[in-house]
Amino acid sequence: MIKRVFPKTALISVSNKAGILTFARSLQKSGVKIFATGGTASVLLNGGVEVSKVSSLSRFPEIFGGRVKTLSPYISGGILGQRDKDEVEAKDNKITWIDLVVCNLYPFSDVAKNPSSTMSEKIESIDIGGPTMIRAAAKNFKWVGVVVSPKDYHSVARTISSGGLTEKKRFDLSKKAFEHCAEYDQTIFESLSGKKVEDMSLRYGENPHQKAFVVRDDTGSSVGIPQAKQIQGKRLSYNNFLDGDAALQCLSEFKNSPACIIVKHNSPCGVGTGENIEEAFDRAFDVDSSSAFGGVVALNRKCSVGLAKKMNKIFFEIIVAPSFDSGSLKIFSKKKNLRVLSLKQYSPPGFSIKTIGGGSLGQEHDDSKLFKKHLSIPTKKKLTQNQTSTGLFAWKVVKHTKSNAIVVAKNNKIISISGGQTSRVDATKIAFEKAKVPRGCVVASDAFFPFKDSIETMAKYEIAAIIQPGGSIRDSEVVESCNKNRIAMAYTGFRVFKH
Repeated sequence: MIKRVFPKTALISVSNKAGILTFARSLQKSGVKIFATGGTASVLLNGGVEVSKVSSLSRFPEIFGGRVKTLSPYISGGILGQRDKDEVEAKDNKITWIDLVVCNLYPFSDVAKNPSSTMSEKIESIDIGGPTMIRAAAKNFKWVGVVVSPKDYHSVARTISSGGLTEKKRFDLSKKAFEHCAEYDQTIFESLSGKKVEDMSLRYGENPHQKAFVVRDDTGSSVGIPQAKQIQGKRLSYNNFLDGDAALQCLSEFKNSPACIIVKHNSPCGVGTGENIEEAFDRAFDVDSSSAFGGVVALNRKCSVGLAKKMNKIFFEIIVAPSFDSGSLKIFSKKKNLRVLSLKQYSPPGFSIKTIGGGSLGQEHDDSKLFKKHLSIPTKKKLTQNQTSTGLFAWKVVKHTKSNAIVVAKNNKIISISGGQTSRVDATKIAFEKAKVPRGCVVASDAFFPFKDSIETMAKYEIAAIIQPGGSIRDSEVVESCNKNRIAMAYTGFRVFKH
């Protein structure tokens, strides 16, 4: 591999002309000879940059209204030729080496997003010569640099002026180029397949300065927010997708009764079940009405008019349900930005993948279930039937709460939820600070208690029972503290961390 390549020639052909004049001036200052295609050449010439038209390389005029201008062996050969093997052949065929390709593609996505654009207009917006040059340069990064993003102009110009493009720089630019082409082809496929391009590109990521996208799973292996029908409201954001999925995953634990989940920051802040969906919502909202503000609400029964009236008094980002009474939709329509989604059935993915620096992590979906028969009781005091059912209910919620997680429940109702804490003691304290009437409650913990300090904290609130995985080297101390404070405790035998 050549350590540094100082480009003697550059071919510039850009649709997005932002920053190109400044970049070309920098290249010219460094002694790079510039070739450019029609529109780009005009911009550079008007800006005082010395430019040779691409036809001087291809030895052929642009034809068919610009459809063909860079599809030429003189251009492809100039980019793809291997400098250590093909020098003689290049001279015999009068091919000029092209050391730097600066190119971005026709704005197909902009045309495709326009609802009034015709199929013919979309087809004409598909770039052919551009991807050919980009892929050729990216493949031949051993000798050639390729730039597809205006964001890289400054760093590339600085690197060239300081002695040339390094091996690492050329390889990094090559990878970006292949990514650029891949995203472009994916957008074309999505559009021509009848899918909405908007399904791919989101307004932004977790923060406005981050780009983001969502890829729909159309294989049927999982169904969720990407497949939901949006009835009204703003386009979904990156965070909306995350919170919506978190709400639906937790909701899927409660299939046998009307249930409502309220999620904030990817973790449930309210969970309720009841005789009807209105009662389920009331119980979920009562868990933490402050945190529910600006949250995502997921229902597993039709949204009634009565419930819509209640919810419309509160600011929510999203309401998702299997269906809606027509009257409830009329009520929601008064809030134009409220996102209202219908999704008849949710099925989680079989696995999840997260990218990290240097690789990716994958794991199976946590489809664990806990039943009474799985519990073991190490304490002198045993759980009553009511405490057992309440503990199992709380376990379903703690499973979907960010670690460290503590859920407080009583009489099969969630009282408070505390998640995302770095200390289990702090998670316990916060849970009881939020609990209105902690006495006689059942506490669920997503992982074992490493020390007895959390038990002693709970004893002050006169809790009745605990359900936790067990498995600490100090389990005996925890059991002893429970016995001392007349607290019943059950081991599940497995933990449900959620990072």
